[in-house]
Amino acid sequence: MVTDSKQDLPQYSKDSDSDSDSSSSSNLSSLFTSSSKSATVVLNSEEYDDDDDDDVTGLDNELADNISYVGDEDETVLVGLKERQKLHLSGAFRLQIVKGGIVYNNVHYNASREILHFWHPLSQSIPTIDFSHFAGWQDTVFLPRNNRFNIKNDELKSFPCVLRVFNSNQTGLSEAGRLYRDVNYLWKPKEPYFPLNERATYHLLHESDEVQSLSIPRYWLTPLEKLYLNHKNATYDTRIMVLGGKNSGKSTFLRLLLEKFTQDIRASTTSQDELVYLDLDPGQPEYSLPDSISLNKLIPKPITLGQHLCQGSNFQTLLQFYIGSSSPQDEPASYLNSVDKLIDYLEEQTFFGTSLLNLPGWIKGFGMQILNHIIKKYKPTHLVFLETANSKRHLDELTIPQSFSTSLRDAYLPEVVRIPAHNLNHASPARFHASQLRTFKVLALFHKQTQFDYDFAPLLKSAPLQISYGGDKCGIQGIRFPMEFQNLNPQDIRSSLEGAVVGIHTYLEEDSLVIKKLDTFPILRSSTPSRKSFITLGLIHSIDTLQQIMNIYVPPFHKENLDEQPEDAKWIIVRNKTETPFCDLLPSHRAITWDPSTQIPFATFERRKKLEHVWKVRKNVMRRGQFMKR
Repeated sequence: MVTDSKQDLPQYSKDSDSDSDSSSSSNLSSLFTSSSKSATVVLNSEEYDDDDDDDVTGLDNELADNISYVGDEDETVLVGLKERQKLHLSGAFRLQIVKGGIVYNNVHYNASREILHFWHPLSQSIPTIDFSHFAGWQDTVFLPRNNRFNIKNDELKSFPCVLRVFNSNQTGLSEAGRLYRDVNYLWKPKEPYFPLNERATYHLLHESDEVQSLSIPRYWLTPLEKLYLNHKNATYDTRIMVLGGKNSGKSTFLRLLLEKFTQDIRASTTSQDELVYLDLDPGQPEYSLPDSISLNKLIPKPITLGQHLCQGSNFQTLLQFYIGSSSPQDEPASYLNSVDKLIDYLEEQTFFGTSLLNLPGWIKGFGMQILNHIIKKYKPTHLVFLETANSKRHLDELTIPQSFSTSLRDAYLPEVVRIPAHNLNHASPARFHASQLRTFKVLALFHKQTQFDYDFAPLLKSAPLQISYGGDKCGIQGIRFPMEFQNLNPQDIRSSLEGAVVGIHTYLEEDSLVIKKLDTFPILRSSTPSRKSFITLGLIHSIDTLQQIMNIYVPPFHKENLDEQPEDAKWIIVRNKTETPFCDLLPSHRAITWDPSTQIPFATFERRKKLEHVWKVRKNVMRRGQFMKR
């Protein structure tokens, strides 16, 4: 049984927020003189010839006169571009091409009433938005119908390209840094130019911000174009699999492919236009929940560009499995079992469109056996190798069958494409560690209120759900630990669960479970049921062993998935290696206050005595004196 009861739980008081929006101005001069605390609109222009500094300065000064700040609730900015001018923008934002056209990652977009959605975190190299002309017979100006900007067509004639940039429909996402300081500058630069307003979700960057531009190597362009033509003209399904070592550019290459595949899709799609993404990298997923793998159907309308860090809404998850680790090497058999189920589900759909498969960069040792297994199971039509001098010898060890056969076609040969790898983010000074991005994704999951709204107030300010465990009729029927912790001491079970992130599953009545009761906890001895349904992640706040109740935080956005389950639903939780965002369990004093007499879980604020120390266990340490002499 799942309830929202707040009984017998610590009560926390909420700090009053004193943040206020700075005043707006529609005058361009005020755009350059504003002194808002975190205003975030800055300007950039570059010329294609980097050696001509005078021309770059001239273009930069000229572009400053081409910006008009509207100052509405969406923080709209109109930008006029001329030849050889381009923009760098970070953050999440929407853009309409009012006049002319743009080139983004070598794909041309015409002026229209269509709204493009962009995601540009500073953890990645930033793609530029380049000037281009309208590709057609008549250059049309697409202003909003209400003409609320009061701009006449005569004022636009001097600019071949006019862009309307405004806020994303996501609110609160950039505030994650208030809770987790490591990502404070994930979406905005440290020292923004021309501050505008705290409400802005996008940031125009200057070249002095030292942000690395996304530069697509020339040797990638031809393979990208050939794969696009194959996708467009294929009679049957197309299966594209990209392999390479770590930091070889696999995810970026697949993202560029998707942007090319969606460039023609507008109002309606047919079965041939369908796109499916097999997201099999639990450490750096594109669409999956943290430490999970999934099969996703891409929704090309509206067009979403850039890296959304799993926060986009342009996809539908068809099937998902919780791996519980950022790498398949922890439990490779369980990982492959989940991969097989995802591919089997894809086969059952008799899918005629294009599917893309993304894998982790583990290509050594047992990782090569995993790749061979997935190739044999997935049966790709195209194998793309992103090679380096070190990875080439490993990729040569792959076992590629001479031909494949599926329900849609017989005896086809896989086409192997070898391309030099290219780390597009190696020179970025604002690069974030993979562990920091994983923590951000876990935080974003637990603080996502609706599809478009985030609230990064500490979880301790809210009451968790209460779910019974160990009963015969409902609640949590089984708790699964990794194989290496199957013989956990019963006295340590509670402490190993409190404060941990777990996977929440349901299972069918006819599934048999092998359960062993340790203290009050139903420990699952067999693997999770084959028909289990992974719902979402949970964070265990505390456990009442007397009443056999677990207090669990679940993502608000996914709570309706739990509510849709029947009242007598039976649950399984999987405790694995997903890292807990401790900033939620132990936030700073600025984020939360409490009564000193209240027992705060997982934390103590008493000072240690003079000779009192915290003991840390060191494992696998053998000093020279510990060896027996003969």
